[in-house]
Amino acid sequence: MSYSNIHSEIKALLKEAMEKKDYKKIIKILNSLVKEDKFNPDTLKGILFKDVKDIIKTKEDLENILLSTKVIFETKEEVLEFFELLLKYGFRENAIDYFEELMFNINDLELIEGFNSLLKQ
Repeated sequence: MSYSNIHSEIKALLKEAMEKKDYKKIIKILNSLVKEDKFNPDTLKGILFKDVKDIIKTKEDLENILLSTKVIFETKEEVLEFFELLLKYGFRENAIDYFEELMFNINDLELIEGFNSLLKQ
């Protein structure tokens, strides 16, 4: 089942529940959408950025990380710090590619401004 099909089905369920004024069902659907799971890095396939910072000593170290695994960020500050690290070691194109992919999924003005500031340095 595709994401758009799931999205459409959820909208239909919400619309139906609202028409019937079934507020318990509405709350149940909304709660299932915003369920807050505790962040568990062990379930993710990648490496936390805080661990990347401990590993990176040279440009080659960073290149190996970029080629071998996904970097996982816990905060916006880490994302900007990662961009700064990429630019520091000469991976400007990689930084732009990461940024474009990230902005495709997340529209965050603070990250956009931070990245633009880093590129101007």
